[in-house]
Amino acid sequence: MSLKQIIVFLIFALLSIYTAFLNPHDSLVYITQSQSIKLPTVLLLLGSILIGVIVTVLLFWVFNFKSALSRWKISFKNNQIEKQNDKVEALFKEGESLYICGKVDKAQTLIEKLLDTSPEHVPSINLMGRILSASGKYDSAEIIHKKALSIEPQNIHALFALAEVYSKNDRQSEEIAFLKKMQGINPGAVTPLRYLRDTYVKQKDWKNACILQKRVLSLMQGKNDERKKEQINLGQFLFELGNLSLQAGNRDKAISKFKEALRSYEQCLPAYLSLGDAYMESGKKKQAIKTWQTGFKKTGDKACLIRAQIELRDSDTYKEIMQSYEESLETTASEDRSQVVLLLSTLYIEHGLPDKARDLLENNPSQHPLLHYLLLETVQHSGNGKSTPQFELTRDAIFSISND
Repeated sequence: MSLKQIIVFLIFALLSIYTAFLNPHDSLVYITQSQSIKLPTVLLLLGSILIGVIVTVLLFWVFNFKSALSRWKISFKNNQIEKQNDKVEALFKEGESLYICGKVDKAQTLIEKLLDTSPEHVPSINLMGRILSASGKYDSAEIIHKKALSIEPQNIHALFALAEVYSKNDRQSEEIAFLKKMQGINPGAVTPLRYLRDTYVKQKDWKNACILQKRVLSLMQGKNDERKKEQINLGQFLFELGNLSLQAGNRDKAISKFKEALRSYEQCLPAYLSLGDAYMESGKKKQAIKTWQTGFKKTGDKACLIRAQIELRDSDTYKEIMQSYEESLETTASEDRSQVVLLLSTLYIEHGLPDKARDLLENNPSQHPLLHYLLLETVQHSGNGKSTPQFELTRDAIFSISND
């Protein structure tokens, strides 16, 4: 017996003794109008208390039973729902597995049966839309995905699947609208931004592509390989934007965008070439030459030096390009070295240095023997060869293969 029980028992006993002391007489209790019995007052009081306790306990048990029964019913119902959900989920995963394995018809049959019993199971609705889209039934897929969105308006999978349907059906404005909605639901997600950016790229909308690419980069932390790829993409998009400005005759804006492209991706060869062209059109020849030289140093691509060589054909500053060619011979691989030898030889010949051209050609075998031979013929039979038609044709052919 616990201490509480002992205390309650003692209190009850003391109350009984106290009541008996105050009420020593018997009480008359009528059973009927004519029949009565005498009971000690203490016994009557204690009996009344006992009956009250028993009734209270019984009522408590009844209410508890009702509550327990209600909880059991709820639990039973939840268990049934959970079992049904598990069954639906298992069938959905089976259908998804069939779809991934290329068993589209079997997947469609299974998902159709599942939707007969669970018509609002959104993952199954989305899967059915994907199945229809894969079969080229874009209109039916659109209806299905819209049904999913009517149940869950912010379901990312349904929004993305619908955007894909519009992309495949060449409905780019609607695709953009749904991709924007996805981005609005989850502003910190990179994937919707990338898809939206790619849509603008397909449209050649370089301005919006650049805006979104900058947002993609702002959401990517660190300096990992993936971020570097996105940085390269930004450089290429900025180049395209600058190219549009150059074509429109806005050279200052074009120059600004080309520079921005190179800050993002310093090996963007088209940006170096076009920036040099923009400088040339603006009458800034020295800056153009410097840009092409920098482009060659950063990218190692001879196209920059060829562009400079062409522009410097009648200039006294050709020695800078000549020096760049000579320096590149020290580090260039065999096939590229062969092209550098040909290019440098043409430069020597153009500027009255046939002996240098001959030494270079004789000491460096070429992977383009015909062009090599023609240059040697030019040097040996025509002095510097600068003005001969043969030399002009040979040089143009060298420029052509070097730009490929």
